Amino acid sequence: MSNHQSALVPLETWTFSSPDLYITGKEVDIGLFAESLIYYDSVYVVPGNPHFFSLFLKWFSDQGMLEDFRLLVRDGVIKVYDYAFLTTAVEKEGIYSIWNIQDEKQEIENVFEQRYLYNPEVEKILPKKSRNRIKFYSAFRENVIEVKAESFEKAVEDARNDLEDPERSSLIIQAFVDELYSLKNIIDIPEIKASVTKNESAGINIIDWNINFPTLSEIAKFDLKLNSGTPLTANAHSNRFIWSAANMGCDLYLPRPMSRLVGDKLYESVGKSQKLKDTIENLQSEVEFPSLRQLVNRGILSFTDILAIRRKSIKFRTWLQTEVERDRDAIIAYHNELAKETGLSKFGRNSLRMFGIIGGGAVGGIIGGAVAGPVGGALGGVAGSALSFTTDVCSKIGENWKPVVFGNWLEDRIKKIMK
Repeated sequence: MSNHQSALVPLETWTFSSPDLYITGKEVDIGLFAESLIYYDSVYVVPGNPHFFSLFLKWFSDQGMLEDFRLLVRDGVIKVYDYAFLTTAVEKEGIYSIWNIQDEKQEIENVFEQRYLYNPEVEKILPKKSRNRIKFYSAFRENVIEVKAESFEKAVEDARNDLEDPERSSLIIQAFVDELYSLKNIIDIPEIKASVTKNESAGINIIDWNINFPTLSEIAKFDLKLNSGTPLTANAHSNRFIWSAANMGCDLYLPRPMSRLVGDKLYESVGKSQKLKDTIENLQSEVEFPSLRQLVNRGILSFTDILAIRRKSIKFRTWLQTEVERDRDAIIAYHNELAKETGLSKFGRNSLRMFGIIGGGAVGGIIGGAVAGPVGGALGGVAGSALSFTTDVCSKIGENWKPVVFGNWLEDRIKKIMK
């Protein structure tokens, strides 16, 4: 059962996760992690790979806070959630298919310590003295969750199913296009449409979008590496996050536009149950509280600053952990109050956005290879059962998992698809 004390937080930046940083060459979103500490007693950091993990550790080391980090890991405030496999779209002869890729050792053993803590990039950052390094290893041994590919087979199958639906395919790309155009202050945002042609004899779907992927890279002024397999990967990663949070009974603290894809799937999942109908609500409001994520990523706030703010933000965490009758006005007031108390109000206002599942009767509860012309490609593997994954997610919600997801989502478009 969820108690809203912990959240899953990804570090890696890419096209569908913190593209505002990705297009500037930053590979990890430290600010997202730092901000999540304000709202949760503990956070599960998803490191991505050893290189990204080394960049994460370097942030603490550069501030002389590596021992403070170790103590937070030891005490369970910071934990690691590691996917001991790779979920990615693979291209062969112009056809993309999505797979969970895992070697034999990853399949049968826990490999986090060997892959991450013994990695040369990470070892350069860890304490030099043997006894201190052993303390570091010991702290992680009690606070790492390592998951295997077999637990996420349905998540990948569902990603294939989604790309079979032209509305869903368009929504995935739309989520990124909306984000990119907003970042570049472009008002005229195109409406993305996709068409899907099934070729069952060949076992593939041919999909076309009405937008040129290279053009998006030109707008970003960065090689986005977009191809027809990217939406597959994005959707599969969205499903992974949902299934992980569902099994742990925790919330999700996500960057845009990944939060949109997660909101999409949660809405679809509860929409298949009469029992859970109308259980998703959202909160969007302006608060006298800046984006801590941006202030950390810009180097304005340090980890010491974040810890000081965390000590004063217990009201935020208490509010989230209150299952019934969450007062919408209270959380806004808490932000405004803390901003004045800490002097953060000088950094401006910010939008508070969260959504998620409320309990029945909880009135006032809040949950918060591209080609020229139209982009197209072949997707391998005609989809199987379209209900399995969403049914499983729905059953988790029915077992009192009521996730809160920080981020924004495409509520109106999702409702249109569901109709």
